Amino acid sequence: MRVFVVIRDFFSIGGAENFARDFVKFLKDRKVEVRVLTTRKNFFKKKRSFPENIKIVEFYTPEIRFLGTIIYYISLSLYLIFHSKDFDVIQSFFLKHSSFVSILIGKFLRKKVFCRMECSGKFGDIESLKKLPFSKIFLKVFKMADGIIVLSKEMQKELEIIKFKREKLFLIPNAVDINKFKPYKDKEKLKNEFGYSEKKIIIFVGRLTKQKGVEYLIKSFEKLKIDEKYLIILGDGELREKLEKMVFSLGLKDKVLFAGRKKEVLPYLQVADIFVLPSLSEGLPISVLEAMSCGLPVVVSKVGGNVDVVEDGTNGYLVEPQNICQIKKAIEELLANERKTKEIGGINRKKIEENYSYDTIIERYLNLYKMNC
Repeated sequence: MRVFVVIRDFFSIGGAENFARDFVKFLKDRKVEVRVLTTRKNFFKKKRSFPENIKIVEFYTPEIRFLGTIIYYISLSLYLIFHSKDFDVIQSFFLKHSSFVSILIGKFLRKKVFCRMECSGKFGDIESLKKLPFSKIFLKVFKMADGIIVLSKEMQKELEIIKFKREKLFLIPNAVDINKFKPYKDKEKLKNEFGYSEKKIIIFVGRLTKQKGVEYLIKSFEKLKIDEKYLIILGDGELREKLEKMVFSLGLKDKVLFAGRKKEVLPYLQVADIFVLPSLSEGLPISVLEAMSCGLPVVVSKVGGNVDVVEDGTNGYLVEPQNICQIKKAIEELLANERKTKEIGGINRKKIEENYSYDTIIERYLNLYKMNC
C-alpha cells in the first residue's frame, strides 16, 4: 500500500503534528510506502530531513495571507496530479485547506481520501472553518471524502449535527508510543536528580493559548493549601508573558516553572505526580495519553475526547471548563492520598497499553484503508 500524508505544518510543535510524525514512522514499520506533503515558509531554507528514510516534499508558501494559501493549493494540486501513479490513498490532517485540495484532486483521480478532524468545540476545526470565506463550499467538499476520522464521540456528534453521514465517520483515537512513555522505576530518585525532592509536582503540557485554559490552573494552584506544591508549565505561546505576570502578582514565582517548549517531555512527565489540562475545547490530547502512559493520574476538562478516556473518580477527574474550585478540589484529593494516586496511575498505564498503543491504532488505520481500496 502507498499512502500520501498531507499536512500543512508537518514540522510544527503541536498535538496533530506530533501524531503525524509518529504516524508516518509507524506506517513505514508496517511496510507501507509513505510520503509526506507539507510546506516551508523560507524559500532559501535547506529542506529538512526526517528519520526512517521517509520522503518529505515541502512546498514553499510565503507567510502572506491568501497568497500563501493560493500557492499551496496550486502546488499541492499539481503534485498530486503529476504523481498520481505513486499513491493509493491520501491521508490529510485538519478539516481545512489540505483536506479541501486532497478531496477535490482525489475525486478527479479516483483515489481514496481520508481526512482527520483534530479538534471540536469553540476552538475546533468546524468553528475555525466558519471564519473562512466560502465555508459552506468547504463543508460540501468535506462530505465527499471517503472517510472522516474523528478522535472522539464529541467530534462525531458535531459532524452528524451538520449532516455528515454516520457511515463515513470513523472513530479512531490518538496513540502513544508505550515503549517510550512509561513510568520511571524510581520517581523519588528522579525528583532528587531534578532538585525537586519533597515536592508535590503538578504538570501542564501544551500551548499557552486561550484554548488551553492555563490561567484557571494557575488560579486554582494558588488556592492549594499545600506547602510543598510545585507547578511545571511545559509549552509556549502567545499568553506566556501574561501568565508569567499573573504568577508573579500571585506571589508564586518560586512555586511555578515556565519550562518553555521541550522536544523531549518524557522526563518531566516521569518526575510529576499529577497531570492537569484545563482546556476550553479539545480533540483527544496526546499530552493526556502520554501522561496516562507514564502512570499519572489526570485532571482534565469535560471536553472533547477527554470524556472518552477519563472516567471521573476512577482513573482521574473530569472538571467543568473554567471551574477553578473543581480543579483545586480534584488536585487536593489526589495529593492527599498517595496510595490512590499510585493506584490510578496503574489503571491509566494499563488502559493506554490495551487501547491506545501505536500498534493498535495503526492497525485500525490500515484496516480502514484496505476496506475502502
